[in-house]
Amino acid sequence: MDRPKRSNVFMAANMKTQHDASDVELVRIRDISEGGARVQGPVLDVGTRIILTRGRFTIPARVVWCGGAQFGVAFDKPINVEDVMKATGPEKAPDRPVYASALTSDYPGQARGAPRGPTARPADRRAMFGLRVTG
Repeated sequence: MDRPKRSNVFMAANMKTQHDASDVELVRIRDISEGGARVQGPVLDVGTRIILTRGRFTIPARVVWCGGAQFGVAFDKPINVEDVMKATGPEKAPDRPVYASALTSDYPGQARGAPRGPTARPADRRAMFGLRVTG
């Protein structure tokens, strides 16, 4: 019997374990086939039941091997790999943290051309982070 074709990927997914269904972890799927996947995430025991979620797809699976920060899972039912790959992953973080955006853009309280850098301080520190002072 031929082994299903595996696709090397780097996709984000949410994962819940059967033991703690309320705790969702962000994991990375490193390769995937219709019958299983190699996942990068927390250390789990062989036999642990998990649910991977990517977009509208909910994929029940069982951990079949562990090694370092990666583990392999066998899906309960075969999946359509192309459909799962096209699905939107979990909400991603912004390209840069909010505080970095505030520090690299003009913010209220600092005139254009005013000194910048670690020694430049606005009169009101709340302005540094783009917060509006209402009042």
